Amino acid sequence: MRRQSLWFEGGERVSLRDETLDPPGPHEVLIEAQVSAISPGTEMLFYRGEIEEGTEVDAVLDGYRGRLEYPLPYGYASVGRIAAVGQGVDPALRGRLAFVFMPHASAFCVPDHRIVPVPDGIEPEDAAFLAATETAVNLVLDAAPLLGERVSVFGLGVIGLLTIGLLTRFPLSRLSGWDLHPRRREAAALFGARAADPAAAPAAGGTEDLAIEVSGSAEGFRRGLASCRFTGRLVLGSWYGMGSRRKSIEGFDTYFHRNRVRIISSQVSTIDPALSGRWSRERRLEAAWEALRLLRPSRLITQRIPFTKAQEAYRLIAGSPGDTIQVILVHDCEGTRRSLP
Repeated sequence: MRRQSLWFEGGERVSLRDETLDPPGPHEVLIEAQVSAISPGTEMLFYRGEIEEGTEVDAVLDGYRGRLEYPLPYGYASVGRIAAVGQGVDPALRGRLAFVFMPHASAFCVPDHRIVPVPDGIEPEDAAFLAATETAVNLVLDAAPLLGERVSVFGLGVIGLLTIGLLTRFPLSRLSGWDLHPRRREAAALFGARAADPAAAPAAGGTEDLAIEVSGSAEGFRRGLASCRFTGRLVLGSWYGMGSRRKSIEGFDTYFHRNRVRIISSQVSTIDPALSGRWSRERRLEAAWEALRLLRPSRLITQRIPFTKAQEAYRLIAGSPGDTIQVILVHDCEGTRRSLP
């Protein structure tokens, strides 16, 4: 059969390639994509060429070469129907909705143990947020908010909004969101949280017990660090890329050291060893599905763009970040079916 896959070419260019896809082999399934979510953080680093070539690929992702170099496929949030199954796979899976951590494509064959069946009652567009929601769950686990704490989230893109949505369920004394873009600040109200413009009304310095930085910018890092009180905690969920690397901590080393601020790295590929005795990847995914039911994140979709116009989607995110929260690529399922064996 034939399929189309998305490739990052470098220089703010993506392309669609026609490829041959073999039928599913033993213990594989063929998935016909319906929707896939663009990560406005990580994927835009690839789009702008701010990923250092040679970086090792995240170990939990399938469908990639061992190291990153252009041109390359990327993406990790696709949802589709299982159209065919290989030998040794339960035939009852045929027709089941599934999530896969795979690069954007109209169809793909994956080992059956790599699919994540979508629970009943969850729509494809909500399921497309699974990777982002799992990241938000991981951020909250690493942050470990305590009763009565003052907490700020810097950066209200998809990850920041989902994180703040989870934090509204905690008995905090104060929860604040910060973002430069009005549309994102307004979206925080969907989860019952207040948000402000850090440029117009900066966060007070030295007041927060916990700050979570997911803006993807060096300025967000500086604001988060400056907000922490003595012995406060700063959780970094951003991947800054080469464009911000040298700017991130300049001028704040004295504040950081004298106030004993703890900086905690948070990345969804692994679970904190302090939690791994009780928390497995499966348990974290279960928590993410429950969070999806609770938060209904499809409300954050701002644009639905046909997969065949993917270049327009990336240009829009790069050129108008204030107008985009979550952009979804919609696949032509009928066209894919016509090519099935």
